[in-house]
Amino acid sequence: MIPLDKVTPDNIMTFLWVGAALVAFALSVWTLVDKIKKAAEWKRDMNRKLESDNKRIASLEEGNKAVCRGVLALLSHEINGNSIDKLTSARDGLTEYLIER
Repeated sequence: MIPLDKVTPDNIMTFLWVGAALVAFALSVWTLVDKIKKAAEWKRDMNRKLESDNKRIASLEEGNKAVCRGVLALLSHEINGNSIDKLTSARDGLTEYLIER
């Protein structure tokens, strides 16, 4: 315990200022920790979305390839009149893509 005769207004003000500084420091640390947690959560969310988008883009690319194979088979059939095997193969590939999608 501090003896009451040693307590001065300057000591009280110093104690209050130190207390206020400690509270401000604690709030700053709390805010920093909160921002770090939010940044980590944002990063996890973005990674999850990027993974989902990459899967969707890969699926769209496969669909585009199937459609392109079908168009090329149709062009080949129109040009030379046969190529029924290519048409059948393109149809089967497009059907498989649409079913698995």
